Amino acid sequence: MEKNASPFATVQEQEVNGEIFQITHRILQVPRETYLEVLAGHKHPFSEAGAQQFVEKYLAWCGEKNGVIGMVRISEKEGTVILDAAIRYRISRLERPSCHN
Repeated sequence: MEKNASPFATVQEQEVNGEIFQITHRILQVPRETYLEVLAGHKHPFSEAGAQQFVEKYLAWCGEKNGVIGMVRISEKEGTVILDAAIRYRISRLERPSCHN
């Protein structure tokens, strides 16, 4: 299929200039008791929202103020809560790559 015949050819990108981010994954291994202690008042501690709140509190405790938390994957293994948090850090303001050059 030719590029112009693709349904993607009708997609328009609105933001050409924007922030450039570096995304890191922070994998936290947390004892289950600690996890529940930190989220004691949370209605659903094992939801994505609960996991994000834990990561927010952890980053604040570390003194990090620049990271923006994205998706957090949560799993449990042998009494340990494992959090895989995608965190974005702004690194520069540059022209963003585009498919429509």
